[in-house]
Amino acid sequence: MQVTLNQMDITDYQVSVNAAAILKSIHDHQVCDGFMIFPELALTGFPTLDNIEALYHQSTEHFHSILKASKNTDSTIIIGHIDKQDQLFYNACSFIKNGKIIHKHRKSKLWLDDVGVFTSGEDLSVVSINDVVCGAQICFELEFPEGSRALAKKGAQIIFMPNGNMSPYANTHYVLTQARAIENQCFVITCNGVGVGHGGQFVGESLIVSPTGRIIKKLGSSPDIVTVDIDLEELEQSKQNYHYIDLS
Repeated sequence: MQVTLNQMDITDYQVSVNAAAILKSIHDHQVCDGFMIFPELALTGFPTLDNIEALYHQSTEHFHSILKASKNTDSTIIIGHIDKQDQLFYNACSFIKNGKIIHKHRKSKLWLDDVGVFTSGEDLSVVSINDVVCGAQICFELEFPEGSRALAKKGAQIIFMPNGNMSPYANTHYVLTQARAIENQCFVITCNGVGVGHGGQFVGESLIVSPTGRIIKKLGSSPDIVTVDIDLEELEQSKQNYHYIDLS
């Protein structure tokens, strides 16, 4: 199975610029029955309380363009964006396939700059896509083991994590991505942004980690788009001698 990491230099509040880059990547880097993952809040960058309403409305039209573009690819697109329900805003990521949102996750653990801007999400659920059970978390949620374990107990074989990790926390996420993969015996895939944005310097270093903690792919600190093959047989191989989930 193939996964494309889209490690973007997101331009804060320039929704049309970010959307154009996303649409170009979807067009140029299609994978058959695979996944394309983009960073946290890839369309807008990180909003403030003063501009989140405007950014949400600006991004809605471009989000629909992404839905439309997904009809022309066999890939499942995973992208971070602003979501709104009942006048509350959420830091969300959606799984998009064939023009539809087939799964959505709303960030439950809010980073300091998110507090007061976003509302915490609550639901942790999985979705089966092409016979692969998938879950999602967003950035800071990686640092709390309970969420990944909850997804693994629901059968998650891959946990996708749109990321917005900043300096000086690169090593924290490098270590914890491996830990979450090992302790839950599943693939963990993070896709971070790069460059300077609201809140700091985004460090890149997107990761694909196997169920044994092996680093399948690690990107650098520059914008990059890479397609990687992963072998789902590693899921069973990781459980030949022990099953952490059964013992928890």
